[in-house]
Amino acid sequence: MADNNGLGFTTQRTRLLQAYKDTKKDFIARTLPYHSTAVLQLDVVDADTVSGIAFAVAREGEALTFFNYAIGDQVDLGGVVGNVKATTAETNQSVAGNTNGAMDFVIEGVGLSCRGMRCEYAGANLTYLQAIADDSDVLASMTGDRAVYDPAPLMTPPQMQSPFNLENGMFQSLLAQSSVNFLFDRQRVEEIGTLEMFPQSGAASYLRSNGSPEASNRYRIPEGYLWRRSGQPDNNLSVNVRVQKAVVMPINLATVAAGEAEGTYVAPSKIYLEIVMRLFGLGIDLPSQN
Repeated sequence: MADNNGLGFTTQRTRLLQAYKDTKKDFIARTLPYHSTAVLQLDVVDADTVSGIAFAVAREGEALTFFNYAIGDQVDLGGVVGNVKATTAETNQSVAGNTNGAMDFVIEGVGLSCRGMRCEYAGANLTYLQAIADDSDVLASMTGDRAVYDPAPLMTPPQMQSPFNLENGMFQSLLAQSSVNFLFDRQRVEEIGTLEMFPQSGAASYLRSNGSPEASNRYRIPEGYLWRRSGQPDNNLSVNVRVQKAVVMPINLATVAAGEAEGTYVAPSKIYLEIVMRLFGLGIDLPSQN
């Protein structure tokens, strides 16, 4: 359907605004983005604790799903404890798969970033690590139950947080090999492409950002996808990511000084990447009567 400006099509934003105008009622427009967090697991294999070399592998077929849980739902963030209750740090959705309240939301941009990393050590390795840590949060970071920020690095492989890295190499290496699609109402699939299309959409160092480190830098969808309010067609949304080809990353192990174990290389059993996806656009709903 042609629009008034001669472009030959009508965007979802234009159609939605017109539909609300036609109701002859006041409405509220919002630009607050939706965000959701998922965790990608890397297996650490073929570890040589003498030479200090191992391999982190993202397996072919591993899948992530975004926007399929809400605040208070159980969510897997990795580690031995695994399932925890989602907070506003993980998502701002009040109902899984749905917009908040009775909002219609036009998706016009997508951003992707790695907010943190987790490192899980096998129980046998913890005998060395526990000798230097008694605090419960510190110990939890050694079992993958807390994000760990180790720029030295003292405990994690240097590829995870080392200041010598000019980018998040583990995160970056997965982008080109991971496909992404939007799934509406568990039946309509929109194949988007690969994750390398999505900038970080947030301020960061030029050395570590995925694209220009500006909050306005995001993958743009000019025509828009309409994510409808509850009870309407296309009201249930999930964004699905799948690793299409295995990605293998050689890593150097860290040493842990603990008594007689000084200088021993310690290999994690799992590494987890916490990935955040943001959907930008225009949300419209009717004002509350209260």
